[in-house]
Amino acid sequence: MNLRYDTEIKQWIDENKDSLLNEWIEIAKVPAILGEPECDAPFGKACAEGLEKCTKLFSDRGFSAEIFKESGYALVTMGSGEKTIGIFSHSDVVPVGDDWLFTKPFEPVIKDGALIGRGVEDNKSGIMAALCAMEIIRKYNIPLKSRLQLFIGSNEETGMKDIDAFVNEQPMPEISLIPDADFPCSTGEKGICHFFASCDTSCTDVLDFCGGEAFNIVLDKAKATLKYSKELETELCNKSNGQITVSTTDNFIEVEAKGIAKHASDPDGSINAAYLLAELFASAAALPQSDREIMAQIKHILSCPFGTSMELDHCDDLFGRLTFVNGIVSLENGHIKLSFDMRYSSALDHKQLEERAINAFKSLGWSTKIDSNMKGFSISADSKIPQKFEDIYREVTGIEKKSIKLGGGTYARKLENAFSVGTFTTTAEHPEPQLKMPAGHGGAHQCDEMIDIESFFTAVKIITQYILAMDEEINK
Repeated sequence: MNLRYDTEIKQWIDENKDSLLNEWIEIAKVPAILGEPECDAPFGKACAEGLEKCTKLFSDRGFSAEIFKESGYALVTMGSGEKTIGIFSHSDVVPVGDDWLFTKPFEPVIKDGALIGRGVEDNKSGIMAALCAMEIIRKYNIPLKSRLQLFIGSNEETGMKDIDAFVNEQPMPEISLIPDADFPCSTGEKGICHFFASCDTSCTDVLDFCGGEAFNIVLDKAKATLKYSKELETELCNKSNGQITVSTTDNFIEVEAKGIAKHASDPDGSINAAYLLAELFASAAALPQSDREIMAQIKHILSCPFGTSMELDHCDDLFGRLTFVNGIVSLENGHIKLSFDMRYSSALDHKQLEERAINAFKSLGWSTKIDSNMKGFSISADSKIPQKFEDIYREVTGIEKKSIKLGGGTYARKLENAFSVGTFTTTAEHPEPQLKMPAGHGGAHQCDEMIDIESFFTAVKIITQYILAMDEEINK
């Protein structure tokens, strides 16, 4: 760690913390969820507004900033070195859900030392961390031989078409940071395959079955509409519990299930709401046998978020377990349709795994349609950067920690010599956030998304030191 500037970094944070939080709240108010494309807004008006508002933070401070409207990204630059250090962040967010406890999704609040609101962590925190680092370097005239370039995207959560455009239109930085993951750094990411599977047999008495909005969030709420019969009503009401609610009209029975959402990269502890409905309906004697059989299949398919039930499971020392998560369910022309987010080791052949999934569903009488399949990657073991980052992280936090492999997907998979890092971290002196969230709340893709403020500013210190270390490394 470059101790020469440690005091200056701490001083700048103390002087600017309050104003930064106010600006952070303002950019988090924009509901930058994917919408219909418009002129100069390829990912919808809200995403374009979010991108513009985030970019304005930098242009208002005198940084060189340009929005590439047709491609949906912005570049902020600082310095004039021949080599470039890239920092990559995004202003778009995932859908919000409707089970928020502390505030409304786009009305951010501060409570018990935490900032709460959709996108405050994923990934407005990355944008704010970059702003802090660039301001610190400029304020104290910290010499860099490299040029700093911040990329702000608006399509990271739903396809990464923004970064694809960047790769086609701009020179590749010599080295890059992506503050959208965890510390000390990531040295690789799982492959991510998104696909839909549809049951070839149509339902008869199941008239609707719906829930979810995104591939990458475990489905936590689902609703079904059934043909009414007194026998079915009695049977379902007798089986209702805290996770299942049943209501009736003269012609229909409506059943809702509530599970626990988690990011698709880490489904441990999640509960899939479609699984809860399928489990209930599969044992409902008053439903037609054909509907019960379809529900039994869904129960089987969704019984394990690691692909075991479909014989797709895999585990290795590089990335651990394959994950297999359902985030959306719908009924189209009588046929159940499920989405899947499958994340897998870079050691697996992505095309072979895709074929295995297709064949596994085919054997059950289901059809599949691949939406996307991005290969994973691993940084060369010869790279000296991970060790430098581990050393800096230990010096700042007092915690010994090794670099990791990511289950999540960041812009790093589209870049060269790129390292995903965190935007908040505990320290030996601050081992956990003050605010405790209930299960299913507080995470990046959960309701009541939050970030611990003290942990964020610790991350700013680390990221600033990382930039200095990268500058030294690429200019040897």
